[in-house]
Amino acid sequence: MKKIILILIVIMYLPFVLFSRELTLMHDKGGTPNYQPYFEEISKLTEKEIGVSYNSVSFPSTDVFIANLRPALKSKRAPGIFNYWSTWRTKPLIDSGLIANLTALWDKRKNEYDPGIREAFTFDNKVYCWPWSMDYWVVWYNKDVFKKYNLSPPDNWNEFMAIADKLKNNGIPPLTLSVQQRWPAFIMFEELIMGESPQLYNDLMVGKVKYTDKRVVKVFKLWKKMIDEGYFTDPSIDLFSDAPRLFNQDKLAMAVMGTWYHTGVLTSNGVDPSKIGVFILPSHNPAAGKNIIFEAAPLCVSQNTPNKEKALKLADWYMSPRGNAALPRKVGSYPTNLKADTSFLSEDKVNLLKTINSDGYTLVNRFWEATPTPICEAAVDIFAKFILDTSKLDEVLDELDQVSNKYWSSN
Repeated sequence: MKKIILILIVIMYLPFVLFSRELTLMHDKGGTPNYQPYFEEISKLTEKEIGVSYNSVSFPSTDVFIANLRPALKSKRAPGIFNYWSTWRTKPLIDSGLIANLTALWDKRKNEYDPGIREAFTFDNKVYCWPWSMDYWVVWYNKDVFKKYNLSPPDNWNEFMAIADKLKNNGIPPLTLSVQQRWPAFIMFEELIMGESPQLYNDLMVGKVKYTDKRVVKVFKLWKKMIDEGYFTDPSIDLFSDAPRLFNQDKLAMAVMGTWYHTGVLTSNGVDPSKIGVFILPSHNPAAGKNIIFEAAPLCVSQNTPNKEKALKLADWYMSPRGNAALPRKVGSYPTNLKADTSFLSEDKVNLLKTINSDGYTLVNRFWEATPTPICEAAVDIFAKFILDTSKLDEVLDELDQVSNKYWSSN
């Protein structure tokens, strides 16, 4: 049945991608949250400002999007622009010559972007794609629930666990945990590994540390204890439909998600902004210091598009201070151009950014992008296996080690 649905979706969308002479922008943001209206609005704006519009083609999920994108990129009818992910996610496409080199555009705007952002998109001294927004992974908490139980955002791990204990003892699931849509299974993994040591996290991502390392085992045992003792929701919940509903009904206290979750999921599903608070998850190991996961959301230009001139003109606009704030203004995320307007951000997000900058937080790349894609794709399913049955801890660690060893032994 799933294959039939996929085929029908491909048949429905492929003509727009392959047979339109218009500049096409393909993205996977047609599900929840749905960014399609925003892309369409911006197309009208770019037509007015730079004389370039585009046909925005959306897909309802990541797997359907990738199934359509990969064959399209190899053809002469490739979309002009498409959304993707940074770092290791883009490397296979770059190695295959499917993404255009944008070094000239980055050089043009070298004073408008932090060098660290540029580095995340650089391979062999060439820069590919650009980030239309930056998000940070935080704890969104229910202010009404916190108020009811006289709770305040924690300053350290012990305070965080005291909050979780009080909530659990009153029948409120403290935190979300989900295996739906596969990828959310890595959320607590990356938070807890980073909370042990950001250097350990980075070394694990690039194969310098094994998944059976005693420090990694220590983290998994902490995660196991938290699952076994009931600190999470049932893993069958959907973070994009069930979680905001439970949040609105005061049946959920906290969700660890990106800053896009506020506008893209919570408020768009009817949660009143006054109910929503935010804090950064403290490290469980005090020696780890203050750390936060970041997620860069890029757009890329296809190497094989017949509309490359228009695509590059559009990319230049999107990288400008005005263009770089266009999508973030719609979805409530952070622009990455240093000169872009940020006045549209909510007070919570402004204060969050001040905290990150003033308190010296270490920025850590999200698991989805930080480790090679073959490892990541296998690992999320192994994490899900662990979440569903923590008694398989040793088996899970061994499987993760095998996946990592297989990749790094040949790369």
